[in-house]
Amino acid sequence: MPVPSTPPEMLDLIIKHYSDDPKTLFSCSLVSKSWLQSTRYQLFGDIVLHLGGSHEARFLALLGHPLCTFSTSVRKIWVLPTQGTDLSKQVNDNIAQLGQLTSVRTLRIHRQKIIPPQTLAALATAFKYITTLVMMLRFPVLSDAIQFMCSFPVLEEVHFEPVRTQSGDFPSADITMPPQLRSLHLDTIRSHERWFADNRVASLSTLSIANIRPLDDVARLDEMLEIFNANIRHLTLRFASQKGDFDVRVNLGHNTQLRYVEIDFSKLTRRHVFHALTSVRSSHLETIVWRTRRAFNFPAELWSGLDILLADRDALPMLTKFVIMAPPPSKATFNPRVHMPNCDALGILSGEEEIP
Repeated sequence: MPVPSTPPEMLDLIIKHYSDDPKTLFSCSLVSKSWLQSTRYQLFGDIVLHLGGSHEARFLALLGHPLCTFSTSVRKIWVLPTQGTDLSKQVNDNIAQLGQLTSVRTLRIHRQKIIPPQTLAALATAFKYITTLVMMLRFPVLSDAIQFMCSFPVLEEVHFEPVRTQSGDFPSADITMPPQLRSLHLDTIRSHERWFADNRVASLSTLSIANIRPLDDVARLDEMLEIFNANIRHLTLRFASQKGDFDVRVNLGHNTQLRYVEIDFSKLTRRHVFHALTSVRSSHLETIVWRTRRAFNFPAELWSGLDILLADRDALPMLTKFVIMAPPPSKATFNPRVHMPNCDALGILSGEEEIP
């Protein structure tokens, strides 16, 4: 009588459940040969490599072994040059060896010091076919950061965060954005980030901008949003803390194809989202998320104005979800349904009955 076995699809799901538990995965890999491939896929799926560290040499030795079988399991890699590491030719040669990880699609790299051009070139060559880049790097000038990003030809998502980088001149005209870029996350718009709007590609539909200063950056933000116009479907705006008595107003009137809007006021004190949404003109908008601090004692006219705005079926016929998110804990709770009866009647309000 044959011994019953677990279907491979179910086995993959079971082992995936332990993806954050390396000890259990290691034990699973020793059960049988049929379990090995699934556990190796989870064990080596996301690795952290400290360039210049002791683990780097051991990892590269395993990778270079003739019997190495895990190279195709690595899909995400986080490169962290060890503090004080001299990024010499030896390090560049080691990076070149990482080109054997042909299944890597996500590269994260973080360094507070400037990385030599030769090392950046080695990274761009070794991971030429990544689709996601998360870069938290220091460059001499911003155009160098843009040029490094654009050296990956099939990028679809990029998190662009230059660290202590001077503005310098604009990038040269021969630098173009990756043609398949769909998602762009900018850490600031205080320098030459307008270049991304001026050189946008048709595939770019998701835009996220952080650390927006309400008094200093909104004019630049409105200018960028106007240039992006109808291309953007998914928009996230995260505002930085800034003192002063002001209403945060954003011009979203040009972004007529929006499906999702997230406004993050969690770093601001007592700022209502109504004024930031009055310019919304997208008949395709489905979801609005408002992140805020725990204080909800705003004037009644702001709540009633927001209620009328979001419940307008002629202006926002597709809107099905409005979510208010606030960090716990709090001594009191807030029920938005009491203040927004029209939206409540339409079933637009989403989330908990009461926000802690």
